[in-house]
Amino acid sequence: MNETTLLTLLAGAIFPLIWLVRVSFKNQKMELTYNIKIAQTLGHAAALRDHETGAHNFRVAYMASIIGEALGMKRKDLQALMKGAFLHDVGKIGIADKILLKNGPLNAEEWERMKLHPLLGKDLLKEMPWFHDALDVIVYHHERFDGSGYPDKLKGYKIPLNARIFAIIDVFDALLSSRPYKKSLSYDEAIKIMSEHSGTHFDAKIFEKFLLYAPEFAQITNTHSIAQLQKKLEIRRKKIFGL
Repeated sequence: MNETTLLTLLAGAIFPLIWLVRVSFKNQKMELTYNIKIAQTLGHAAALRDHETGAHNFRVAYMASIIGEALGMKRKDLQALMKGAFLHDVGKIGIADKILLKNGPLNAEEWERMKLHPLLGKDLLKEMPWFHDALDVIVYHHERFDGSGYPDKLKGYKIPLNARIFAIIDVFDALLSSRPYKKSLSYDEAIKIMSEHSGTHFDAKIFEKFLLYAPEFAQITNTHSIAQLQKKLEIRRKKIFGL
């Protein structure tokens, strides 16, 4: 077999393979894009059920990804963290209005129902494999480091890392945000309260890392519009998901 014939045969074998790889890559990219859109839609729907505009989800997804990266997490784990952050309260879609939208404090029975929202979120997404790695945040973000949280009363490092990261971010943003049932706190007030619960509610090592970024996060919570938040999160998404 001469050189020309060999090159012709190789070209005939390689070019279709390149085409198949390009088509496969394009399909994977489209699938990823659709899945991200689904996550954003579900997260937004949950936010609207809870007196929210969606800004909270944008903020916590951005902030959590920053802390995860600062802790040296791998890309796939950062992807799971961002997905979980955006979908953390998706289970609230299954909570009745009379409980979720109640202006006053919940009674014992109502509170027990509210505490089911992490498991409702798990049930909602269990048939969607792309979201399975987000369940650590969705199911366990209300667990506490001392074991007093819910739904499973996990303690210490038995709580998944992504849930331990997100718990800090979620509480911080909630304290700095105003809601129909509460006023926002100042940065100093929020940090004081959270510092008192470092090692009990929160993983102390992660909280120490969080404090390095807390002033920047507070500025984002207090000043950024939805459009600004979307832009910041888009930059993070492209970096972490490659889109």
